[in-house]
Amino acid sequence: MFIESFKVESPYVKYTDNAIQSVYNYETTELVHENRDGTYQWVVKPKTVKYEFRTDIHVPKLGGVSWATKDKVQQANYFGSLTQASTIRVGSYNGEEIYAPFKSLLPMVNPEDIVFGGWDISDMNLADAMARAKVFDIDLQKQLRPYMESMVPLPGIYDPDFIAANQGERANNVIKGTKKEQVQQIIKDIREFKEKNKVDKVVVLWTANTE
Repeated sequence: MFIESFKVESPYVKYTDNAIQSVYNYETTELVHENRDGTYQWVVKPKTVKYEFRTDIHVPKLGGVSWATKDKVQQANYFGSLTQASTIRVGSYNGEEIYAPFKSLLPMVNPEDIVFGGWDISDMNLADAMARAKVFDIDLQKQLRPYMESMVPLPGIYDPDFIAANQGERANNVIKGTKKEQVQQIIKDIREFKEKNKVDKVVVLWTANTE
């Protein structure tokens, strides 16, 4: 049987108007070196570590394409997404196993409500960058281009001592100033992005490399 959602009743879980509060006791062991009767011995002792979690109930706002591949016409989907395309066993009912969507475990953001932004040391728009990367199928690139060609990354931080030397030629979109001034600009960018897009929360994800 498949159910869309569920609620947990447990002495370790509490629902409030704004959040789900839970307690998890992690059972482990610790090793100590003790002097017992004049000799040192290794002693293993059980140890319990208490963790308290708080999950907001309010799901924040963070922000039907098909294309031809060499094998078939591909439809956009969430296959491969742990939260959107998988289920979990939550128990049994009258001898039947009950499953629910993974995304029903906790309040989770709908991927379609996410607004994306970012920085890069190159000012190339995302459509041209997509073509240069040669990852997406040509048919998909053609459909995405009108939506991506106006999207240009914010200036990024370029540190020649940290980034590979072969990236110097493409570094035409950089934040000038001292390291402190660069960080202050990044903070300013985040604040302006949040205000412009009217989002509740901003999550910063590091996706770059030094190559």
